[in-house]
Amino acid sequence: MRGHISQWHGWRPWVVIALLFASTAQADARQDYLLGLLRNSDAFRVRAQAALSLGQLESNRKAVAALERAARDKHPAVRVSAIASLRRLGAKESLPVVERATRDKNRAVRRAAVEAAAALNALGERERGPGQTEYLVAVGMPGAKAERVSRQMLFDARVFLSEQLLALHGVELAPDDLTPADAKREIAQRRLHGYYLESSIVTLEPKGAGVRAVVSIIVLSYPARDMRGMLRGAATASGRYSAETAEQAVQGAFVGALRRLPTVLQAAKAKGSL
Repeated sequence: MRGHISQWHGWRPWVVIALLFASTAQADARQDYLLGLLRNSDAFRVRAQAALSLGQLESNRKAVAALERAARDKHPAVRVSAIASLRRLGAKESLPVVERATRDKNRAVRRAAVEAAAALNALGERERGPGQTEYLVAVGMPGAKAERVSRQMLFDARVFLSEQLLALHGVELAPDDLTPADAKREIAQRRLHGYYLESSIVTLEPKGAGVRAVVSIIVLSYPARDMRGMLRGAATASGRYSAETAEQAVQGAFVGALRRLPTVLQAAKAKGSL
């Protein structure tokens, strides 16, 4: 029996190493596939999706270089996707490329570039609202029940939510790379109250002469994720359905939902202090 145990301990690390190599090989193959689509596809939608997908993989110079080239693609949707992924990857070395895109002729590209440039410039710095910090708030990527919602729309909604939170007194945004253990320790050491916002675009559809959006926000404790409250907002943007009117409706709905957030945070804080 002892000999069998010795053999088991002798070969088990090699199994782990083999699995790691297989996982790495799969990741490399996926990246190469996406790079090929981004470089060679004639369909702008395919290139745009490839650029977004690269932003979900681990950052490396090969992917960043491809995204920098895509930030100059002939189609604005691809440029927006590439800039969004450079931001998501935290590619601070790409800041000159992103800043150049702030002068793009396309409005959506300019907006994405301005937001990405601000985020990349702020890497390593904490984003805080006015006043003394009381709340450390993490913002999750919104979900969607509505069929018309694109991945880019969800990403933009998260950016918008974060911007709105920074207008609230006492709020500090939790960095994306903050681990639950580190968050728990920091909240205790700084005597803060931690919250996590989980949001969803419930409805997004033409309604009469406009576009109507309904959103929900679940307020959870952070990092434990215990429910503390639920917010709901709705808004209608005037005009025919378009990317612009849809965005206006979604943002209006989130503004409406966030009106009660300070009250919910105060109530949760008071309850936690009892």
